[in-house]
Formats: sequence, C-alpha cells, structure tokens
Amino acid sequence: MTTTLGALTDNRDIQRERFPRRTLRREQTRARILKAALKLFRQVGYGAATMNAIADVADVHVTTLFTHFKNKRDLAVSLYDTSIERLEQMVTEAQGQQPFFEFFRAVTLNAARAIEGEADPTMTHWRELLRDPELTYAWFLYEQRQVALLAGYIAHDYGLDPATDYRPDLASNLLVMSGWVSHRRWSEASQTLDLETETVKALDIAERMALSVLAGEPSKSR
Repeated sequence: MTTTLGALTDNRDIQRERFPRRTLRREQTRARILKAALKLFRQVGYGAATMNAIADVADVHVTTLFTHFKNKRDLAVSLYDTSIERLEQMVTEAQGQQPFFEFFRAVTLNAARAIEGEADPTMTHWRELLRDPELTYAWFLYEQRQVALLAGYIAHDYGLDPATDYRPDLASNLLVMSGWVSHRRWSEASQTLDLETETVKALDIAERMALSVLAGEPSKSR
C-alpha cells in the first residue's frame, strides 16, 4: 500500500507541474467529495450512504464522482489515506518543536471534539467497518500506519531506536488504543456520555502506562 501511495503521489506531482489550474480544480473537487462522504458516513452510516447522495452533498454530478472514485469502498479507503497524510504533515511540523505527549493529547482531544460535534453516536463509521471485511482490513492498515508515525515521534523524543527497541511501538499502541476504546464506549452509550470527557479519562491512564513502558529497561527485538 505504501508503494502504491508513493506512485500516486509522484503522478500527482507530475500533473501539478503540467496542468496547475486543472489539477487544482480536480484536487478541490476531490477534497469536497471526501468531506461530503465523511459527513454522510457519520450521519447515516457507511451502508446507508449512496454514491448519489454523496454526489448531492458534494454538489457534483455523480459521473464526476466516479471519475475520482471507482466505488464507495474506494472512497472510504481514500478517507484513511487523507487522514494519515494529514497526521504525517502534523508530525513533521511538530517533531522536535513540541513534546510528543503534549502533541498527542492535543490532536486526540481535537479529534474527539470534531467527532462529537458532527456524528450521531448510534451510527458511527467504525460500526460499519466491522461489517465489511475489506474496510476492516483498510482500517487495520490505517491504524498500523498511525502507530508507526507516532512510534517514530516517540523514538525521536526519547532517543530510542524503534528497529531494535520495542518501547516506542508498545507506547504508541497503548495511546492509539485509548482513543478507540473511549470512542467505542461513547458510541455504545448513545449520547449519554461526553466523548471529550471519556477521551481524557482513557488518555490519562494510557499516558501513565506508556510513560512506564518508556521508563523501563529496553526490550530488544531479535
């Protein structure tokens, strides 16, 4: 998947150089479609959101939608890729400028506020992912890429080598999982809980566990 993304990025760069205005319009349309899809997935669920409905929300013709995404699954997977690209940019800008745990808490709480402001907890996107094996695998890849990015940030801050020391990966997994756990609890509670509050509770515990892992003896990979 990484190789494919790299090839796509190279092709986009070539297109930008040859046809800057056309490429800009295309990227703006693509971004609008992704935003519309995410909004619908959160409002009605992945299964109920149709390509026609997504096109209507994005204010594009459905044929234009299909020139960007071959089907709804392709669109959903692209949301993950876009999210990871955004996180990668944020990590690049913050690493060396902001302590990792401060960065992670800010990003996680901002995400919780955004989700709570837009989503119906009874129809969150993650429920639909569990019902579709292909999307579940795409989610797994997304999660692993997120863990790897954050582990690199941790390794940089703590002067660790993630190729030989398990601690950055273990700490990153703990922190990422805390977000999924709090989100699931909030979703299953059907609006009787506050997502930001639940996220803070999970984060507090996960941070203590992660700091304990990082303070321990190096665990070498073999």
